[in-house]
Amino acid sequence: MFDVIAMRLLAGKFLCETTAPEAFRALEEDAMRNDVDAYLRRVGRRLACTAGGYAYYMAFERIGTDERTEVKRLFAEIKHELRPMVNFLKFVMQALRNEEAPSPGERIDYPTILGAVTAHPQLVDELRNFAALGRDFTAADSTPRAMLDKVFGQVVKSGYLVQLDRDREVYAFTGKLDFLLEVIEFLMANEKIVEDAPDDQSDQLRML
Repeated sequence: MFDVIAMRLLAGKFLCETTAPEAFRALEEDAMRNDVDAYLRRVGRRLACTAGGYAYYMAFERIGTDERTEVKRLFAEIKHELRPMVNFLKFVMQALRNEEAPSPGERIDYPTILGAVTAHPQLVDELRNFAALGRDFTAADSTPRAMLDKVFGQVVKSGYLVQLDRDREVYAFTGKLDFLLEVIEFLMANEKIVEDAPDDQSDQLRML
């Protein structure tokens, strides 16, 4: 199990109860956690855990000149994912009529979301707005199913959602969502960053 955990962390994966239950439970043990952390520190990294304890991931042990380029790349990647994910969380909350944002491990029934979209034209408009985020979110046609498939596919690709049951079309949020919520909290704590964001995005950050 140590080899599996180390390789996945070095590949930049988040290990959580949803995506890697055996590895996640192994890391709940002090001995395994200490062994993995010691190994990562030999290569200038360390074992980190999200604030809510939902996922483990690899972080830099220290930030020096050599690491700054990689840190900038990672920050750019997070910024690229932030707006689509904030929009997706808002969309899911509207579709399910929930006042609270989804949490890691929470399941989503795709047919229920599709049914809500079909019944409420404003949700179709929300789906169309995803196309403004780039080609990755632009569906081949404008049917609700095609647009929803495209959005779900990208969220899965980004590692925030995983399909649990292909036949029943059941998905679940991964522990990486906990990391995203940490980023949002950081942005909210640094008001200037939020003020520099577009008005609609800053409003959504505050809602979450």
